[in-house]
Amino acid sequence: MKSAEQLTIYVAEEDYVQGKLLYRALMDAARQSGIAGITVMRTAVSYGQRYRHISVDWMPELAMQMIMVLTAIDQPEAIDRYLPQVQALVKYGLVIKEPITVVHHAPVSPDELAQPAQQFTPFSNQENPMTDFERLTIYVGESDQWQGKPVHLALVEEARRHGLVGATVVRGMTGYGKHNQERIMFLGIIELSSDLPMVVTLIDRTDKIEQFLPLVQEMVAGGIVVRDAVNVVHHAPIE
Repeated sequence: MKSAEQLTIYVAEEDYVQGKLLYRALMDAARQSGIAGITVMRTAVSYGQRYRHISVDWMPELAMQMIMVLTAIDQPEAIDRYLPQVQALVKYGLVIKEPITVVHHAPVSPDELAQPAQQFTPFSNQENPMTDFERLTIYVGESDQWQGKPVHLALVEEARRHGLVGATVVRGMTGYGKHNQERIMFLGIIELSSDLPMVVTLIDRTDKIEQFLPLVQEMVAGGIVVRDAVNVVHHAPIE
């Protein structure tokens, strides 16, 4: 899966459709459409079309008005199957579809196990060094391991060891993927799970990302890795 699409959906946490929380209905529709995986994250501060005041997650009276962000990544034909259901379900919200390049993902068929890793042509613009940056977005499960350590933590440690300028990890509140197709995990009063989605983000210069990518592909067995060019307009001095 080299050429892929990402669907990002923004909805309110308290929205319901057909007697079900909207974001859960969107997850169910994704599974029924054959989407490989979806990650749901809950914002900490937000406002939207319906709620013009700013909602914050530390105020109980505003907590259920937080924006939920759902991210689905798959081949274009799979996204096209899912999109009409999304449009039918989402009355208030925002949906963005964009092309992306997947440089690594868990095998989805036996034939893919024997295929070598795909070669990737670096995004490079030497005329403007501020555009010579790339982002790796890595989706893994919280319980995924690499050499006896949680892979999301290992990725951050290896990124620091290899001299990347920084890394962030965000824990999704629910989702499903390659290694947890049979259960959808919920974080909160319903269930605490050790296999919630973790999203690791690394941003650095193209050459640093290029050098680090083979190790990422080795470490991430059951997740997905997306690589894209970014236009950095400001950053702290890099020593």
